[in-house]
Amino acid sequence: MSEASKPRVRKLVPSLGVSDLHRSVAFYREFFGFALIDSWENAAGEAVWCWLRAGVAELMLQQLTPEQQITLEPAVGQSWVMYLRPEDIDETRRQLLRAGLEVSEIELTAYGARECFLTDPDGYELWLSVPEQGLGAEDEDEDFTGLDSVRH
Repeated sequence: MSEASKPRVRKLVPSLGVSDLHRSVAFYREFFGFALIDSWENAAGEAVWCWLRAGVAELMLQQLTPEQQITLEPAVGQSWVMYLRPEDIDETRRQLLRAGLEVSEIELTAYGARECFLTDPDGYELWLSVPEQGLGAEDEDEDFTGLDSVRH
């Protein structure tokens, strides 16, 4: 298959199963500025799925049933790591600590990023990571219209 004819992925949006959808939405809104862009309720009117966005970052969350939660071994979030790039890693870490969450110290990595980590309410590992040289053009909000043009 030639380079020109290969399918291109436009975006990757993680979808995480969570044990308490409302708690998880509140967590990602409060500490990382995510806004709700879509949601779905079951026949009983209970929210069971949502789509969140913060700048160019997107995340879907799905309420796991009690049966799904029991069958996950190891725990829900122990097989995932998500990297988040906050505008201000120092202030984000301070806010997380003030809320009583355990957050590692910020360290400079061998690959030139300042990073710290924590887990979300379901045990998903979150790495806050900012390049030592700061944010770049790829961190800017995209205009989500005109997605048919390919960036190279």
